[in-house]
Amino acid sequence: MDDMTKEEMQRFLNREAEKGSTEYEALKALADILGIEFPELKQKEKAE
Repeated sequence: MDDMTKEEMQRFLNREAEKGSTEYEALKALADILGIEFPELKQKEKAE
């Protein structure tokens, strides 16, 4: 695993945003690069 500085991580997230990625997609991609597990989000059902 390559170490990334905070600045490098922020630049990566900025590039992902410019490409149109959602925040979730960008963070998941960053986690993959860093070799860490990213939790899956579960949708909450609305009771109406």
